[in-house]
Amino acid sequence: MVSVFKRGNKLYLQFTVAGKKRQKSTGLEDTPANRRMIRTKIIPKLQAKIASGELEAEMARKEVVKDFTYYAKSYLLTKENLKTYTELSNQVDKVVAAFRDKPIDRITRADVKEWVAIMLRSKTPKTARKYINILGGIMVAAIDAGAIKDNPAKEIRLPTHYAKEKLPFSADEVARLLAIADGWFRNLLALLFYTGMRPGEALALTTDDVNLLAKTISISKNMRRGIVTTPKTRYSIRTVPILEALEPYILDQLRTVDGGGPLFPNQRGEHFWDAKKMHPYWHDVIKRSGLRYRDMYNTRHTFITAMLKSGQISVLELAQIVGHKNSTEIMQNYARFIEGEHLKISKKLNPFADTLADSDAQAPMASAK
Repeated sequence: MVSVFKRGNKLYLQFTVAGKKRQKSTGLEDTPANRRMIRTKIIPKLQAKIASGELEAEMARKEVVKDFTYYAKSYLLTKENLKTYTELSNQVDKVVAAFRDKPIDRITRADVKEWVAIMLRSKTPKTARKYINILGGIMVAAIDAGAIKDNPAKEIRLPTHYAKEKLPFSADEVARLLAIADGWFRNLLALLFYTGMRPGEALALTTDDVNLLAKTISISKNMRRGIVTTPKTRYSIRTVPILEALEPYILDQLRTVDGGGPLFPNQRGEHFWDAKKMHPYWHDVIKRSGLRYRDMYNTRHTFITAMLKSGQISVLELAQIVGHKNSTEIMQNYARFIEGEHLKISKKLNPFADTLADSDAQAPMASAK
């Protein structure tokens, strides 16, 4: 039932939707002609929308929460199973700080582009893309709830991202760093340089992960933001060999720890909170060495490059040691460091012979003069 009533000099409609009485202004003045139009045109259309449920759906959409923070929390709820959840939560907080003062349905593509432009003043395109994806995920949560129709964070273009240059340490530089470092940190650096472990993987190790009899180290954990979690990928769960050059450092560290628990404990005998806690020690060693600064993760790049240049191991074997899915990633990222190495192969090699000896035997003899 839809009725008409007068308020001031304007005509209003009264009706019931979903069991609740509603009132709506027609915006029309109270005249016989307007009343006739309302009775013959407006009311029949309104009654049809009520009967079909269309009006109820429209009103429900208008009553949907528009608070940006609300949908940011909804987005995070879908990410609780991620091992990087704590880090993601901190990133979401930064996105919320940028948009929380504006209803989510009022955020435009222009707003997003302006935010991105400001972000690029201090962050790389790769990092900016990470935050844009988070904003996009929040917008999708709002779309699913019916609060908005379009995603203003979709298809935002960014400048080309150029990855930070990999500059491995030379053999002399590795020796210099290990000579300058001392104690447990020297042992940690040796472990990183001679296995290619990620720093977080090394800090998560326990003495039980070291098998001196088999001369291997089992990697099945990663230390991240105070939590012992699984490594970066399932391929990162692996066993690596203890090379002879590394063995003295491992033995020294085991004597230092003298018992179970973390292989590299902090002053409380616990795991370090995160690899970032190594930065002061690393900065000090680099400064005293006088070498060009590279971050500690470069120990991994150094190991991979040195092993490739050695020619003593296949690319697939190296991929297994450092925890890559296959050899593709290694070749894509490190092939340029071994340019010219192919020219050092034995010139006696015959790819169609079983051995080098066969190569010599099958080579044609010079004709006698």
